[in-house]
Amino acid sequence: MNKFIQFMEQKFIPVANKISRIKALQAVSGGSMSLLGVIMVGAIFSVLTSITWAPYQNFLKATQLLTIINYVPNVTTNLIGLFMAFSIAYNGAKVYGIEKNAFNTGVISLVAFILLAPITAQQQGMLSTNMFDAAYFGPKAVISAIIVSLIVIQIMKFFMNKNITIKMPEGVPPMVSNSFTSLIPAVVIVLVFGLVKYGFSVTHFKTFNDFIYTIIQTPLQSLVGSFPAFILLLVIAQLLWFFGIHGSQTVLPILIPVWLGYMSENTASLAAGHGIVHTINFGLWDLACIGGCGATIGLVIMMFFTAKSERYKAFGKITFPCGIFSVNEPLIFGLPLMLNVMTIIPFIVCPIVVSSVGYLLMKLHIIAPYVGILGTGSLPPFIHGMVNGSVSAGIYELVAVVLSCIIWYPFFKMLDKQALEEENRIKEEKAND
Repeated sequence: MNKFIQFMEQKFIPVANKISRIKALQAVSGGSMSLLGVIMVGAIFSVLTSITWAPYQNFLKATQLLTIINYVPNVTTNLIGLFMAFSIAYNGAKVYGIEKNAFNTGVISLVAFILLAPITAQQQGMLSTNMFDAAYFGPKAVISAIIVSLIVIQIMKFFMNKNITIKMPEGVPPMVSNSFTSLIPAVVIVLVFGLVKYGFSVTHFKTFNDFIYTIIQTPLQSLVGSFPAFILLLVIAQLLWFFGIHGSQTVLPILIPVWLGYMSENTASLAAGHGIVHTINFGLWDLACIGGCGATIGLVIMMFFTAKSERYKAFGKITFPCGIFSVNEPLIFGLPLMLNVMTIIPFIVCPIVVSSVGYLLMKLHIIAPYVGILGTGSLPPFIHGMVNGSVSAGIYELVAVVLSCIIWYPFFKMLDKQALEEENRIKEEKAND
């Protein structure tokens, strides 16, 4: 074990630290997380239409609520690429040190992203109407939105750092001044992406989005959409947590762009009356992290109800309510689970077992898969499943709590026994004094 820890500290952790400090990943992660409100609203309204109970569906149709509810996903999750084009550039400008121009960077990125989308003309008598295809702003455009945002940030950063801007006199309101400051890079950006649009229009791909979706996004979805890849990334995240590095923040930025697309496609499929398209999504990751990374809800329950040592009795009162809402930093750094060789086995094995059993039950159609809504991981077991549109998966989450308790129990009793013996020894020493 000492050799393993030494190897990880020398080879693995430095690489992980470098990855977590990559500004592009920070921009993507921050931009995606900023859209939680929009994402959750759209996903929840999609779930509302997916409840297949006949009287409920008849009520929605009779009252026209079904039509009203369906408005929301169409302008939220179904346009997620559009929102990400702004959000990633806006947050990324802060990460790259041009925060004064963050808003303008976001807006220009949005313009560049829309510019790349094809415009079709619909003839109506003597009139011609220009139209955008919403598919080019939705889940299939997420990777394109990320690429456009990161390029726009770099161009803006270059012009800002080189001071190639239009300077307004003092006394001009900041918003006006910033707009003129961004004018030169904005002109360059739209020209660049105009050329990109024209360049792809003469290829068989026709659009930049179609090129990215065909060459990058589809293969990437196939890669991270496999269960072995899911388990591998889960183990990497757990190992990072073991060494005190936020594993989820390191791994999830790789998955967020693809899984956001999964979430949108799942909600759209449900709204159309079909089943879940992608079983591996944010919901399954939340299941693996039930109670927090390491599926530690069983540990906090065992600690709260069965601890005999004063140390863990007191600690259990603090960590139990946190664990219910999947906040386990107190366990990571307070127990600690970090660099604790006595708990590394359940810390890695428990999330694998919990998610593997859940995935197997989903593939056997015993429980319904999650929609996979980003940001619901802090909800308590069962409620998390309900919000993700799967009552049966919510019920399994209660089973997963029991599994976590079983896996963590012998390891916690070992810790508790050691702590109790230490406390008794200290009491005996004080009594002898």
